[in-house]
Amino acid sequence: MAFIDFTDATIQAPSPVMSNAMAPADARAEVRHGLTLLEQRVVALARGDGLDTLRPQRKRGWLARLILGPTPPSAMLANEELEALRRLAVHAWHKGYTLPASALKEARAAGHSEAKIGAVIDIIGRSRVPFRRLAA
Repeated sequence: MAFIDFTDATIQAPSPVMSNAMAPADARAEVRHGLTLLEQRVVALARGDGLDTLRPQRKRGWLARLILGPTPPSAMLANEELEALRRLAVHAWHKGYTLPASALKEARAAGHSEAKIGAVIDIIGRSRVPFRRLAA
């Protein structure tokens, strides 16, 4: 039997091909693992976000504002494409490879390719701490 090493699968993921003259400033940034630096930063920032940041934020009533203070700023990003990537990354950080189909569908609808979605999931899967049992 032969052994096939798939550890470099994300490194060989296809990246968007653009000339530097036609590419926007963000796309000219270094592309590694199929992600631009901005997208890599969004994935890294999503590590600290909880699953509660995926729900839409409600405005506080006057009594809650009086007791708790003003409504905190939302964790959502203004760019829809980056927000879909953040939501996918939050799901991946918390659930690993068992992502809900809605997260994958939302990322595809935002314009992310299958290769980019797979690269994000693989990067996060490799970065997560493996589960360790407390008792044998």
